[in-house]
This record gives sequence, C-alpha cells and structure tokens, in this order.
Amino acid sequence: MNSEFPIVGVIGAGQNVRMMIAPATALGIKLLPFASSVTDSAAQITPCIIGDYTDIEAVKKFAEQCDVITFEHEQVPLSIIKALEVNGVRVRPSLETFVFVQKKLANKVSKDFDFEISVLVGRSPHAQATTWAPTQIIKSNRISSMTVSPAPMLSHTMSEDAQKTALEVAAEVNLIGVMAVEIGVKGNEMFISDLSVHPHISGYWTIEGSRTSQFEQHLRAILDLPLGDPSMTNDYVVVGNILGKNKTDMYRPYLHLMARNPSLKFHLYGKEVQPGINIGHVNATGKDLSELRTEIEHAVDYMSGEIDE
Repeated sequence: MNSEFPIVGVIGAGQNVRMMIAPATALGIKLLPFASSVTDSAAQITPCIIGDYTDIEAVKKFAEQCDVITFEHEQVPLSIIKALEVNGVRVRPSLETFVFVQKKLANKVSKDFDFEISVLVGRSPHAQATTWAPTQIIKSNRISSMTVSPAPMLSHTMSEDAQKTALEVAAEVNLIGVMAVEIGVKGNEMFISDLSVHPHISGYWTIEGSRTSQFEQHLRAILDLPLGDPSMTNDYVVVGNILGKNKTDMYRPYLHLMARNPSLKFHLYGKEVQPGINIGHVNATGKDLSELRTEIEHAVDYMSGEIDE
C-alpha cells in the first residue's frame, strides 16, 4: 500500500467507476476496480483485478492491496461486507449503513406521485455533509431518460426541505460517501421513494454542472478529506441518457452534434450498442431551460438513430 497517497479499491467496474477515474487521477489517488470482466466499462480504460464479488477469499485478497474499499452498487452480499470489516478492512460505506438502508426501504410505503426528484448528499466520517441542488428525474418506460437540475417544478421552500431530508437520512444511516435520496412529490407532500449509497445516475449532471462532481465528492468523503463545493456552475443543467436503438456507430454523430452545439458534453461508457441498454449520456449547461431541453432531446434522438440529418 502507498503510504502517501491511498489506494481506493472499488468493488464493481461499471460506468460509475469509469467516471470516477478522472477525479481520482487529478487527486493523485490510485483507483483499483474489482471487475467481473475485462469488458466492464472501467476495466476497458484502467488496470483492474478480475474476480467474483461473491467469492469472499477473492475479495479479501483484493482488499489486501487497498487502503479503503468502496462499492459501485448494492449487489455485494452483506456477508462479504461483514467479513471484510471483521478482517479489519476499512469499508466505506459500512455494513451498518447498508443494513440500515435496507431496513428503511423495507418499511417504506409505496405511493403515487406527481413527479420524482433526487437529492445527492455527501458525508465524511467527521460528519461534514453537503448536498447538491435537487434534480428532477424524467422517466420513459420506467427508465430515467433525462434529469433537470435544479428541479424546475420544485418550490424554493420544498427544495430546502428536500435537502434537509437528505442530510437527515445521511446522518441517520451514518453515511460515509455519496448517497442519492430519491423523493416522490405529490402536491405539497414529499416522501422517500428510494436510497442508493453510491454515486448515482441522477448525479451525472454534477460532472460539468457542479464545482465538485459526485464522483470527486465520494472520494473525498471516503478518504475523510474536506468536502468540495457542490454549487452549480450555471443556472441549469440538463442530462439526456442515451439508450441503444437503431444506430451502432456512436462516433459519426459527433460531427453533426458538436457542430450544431459546441457546448454539449458527451460521455460514452464503452458498452456494446444494444436496444434499451444505457450506453452513455450527454450534458448541457446554460440559462435557458427550454433551449437546453430541446438540444438534449435532439442529441439523444440523433445518437440513438431516431432522427438523421
């Protein structure tokens, strides 16, 4: 292990880990993913350990190479996390957090809502905590197709209440890292609909839209570094998720889209293009929300082959 700059082991090597590599590199931190396959999104661009995250001996051996272990997803069995902690491994978020979140979600009551938002919160071991502006999640066929930040349908008072709720939940579950608190909104009522204790798709806007992205903040939090400024870089940020459809050439569309709008920012995950699979996203920041939405909708449709000019 490096005595100066820590080695962060991440169980998982999907698109979230791929997007964590750049801020880790900027901070001088080595990120070591534990991938299921060499074709995993992060494994394509950085050295990884290949293995089965349900194999306790393989995970223990992996952890020996790292200063701290974190997770891309919640699929790792609790027994594996417990075994790591018993073995003296620094695990963040902790087993306590995962168990608490599972219990909290098990007790929630499903309700209908007018729209859904997400509030990202970062929290360190010393209980320093920050939130980003609430994000509105727009879904198509139950899949997130677009996010708009800050949530345009949320009043200022409700926005503050949502951020307060996220901070309270983070403290309640003793979070270390970044968590997405998804909240259903029905009239003036808000209720928690889901919790994810890792960087989240609803926070992809923070890469260009915030002074500190969720990926950098997660690293800062799990390493107990002072947290970064989560304020927005512009009035609005719109993100469109690109799903595989009719077009397989993902490079050629850049010629049209970058010429049409040089401010668009593209993030592809290295996945094989298949119908319905999320293969990337595109971000736009600015002051005119209607214009941003139009540009993002056009970009997503063009990348997927829905339109051709």
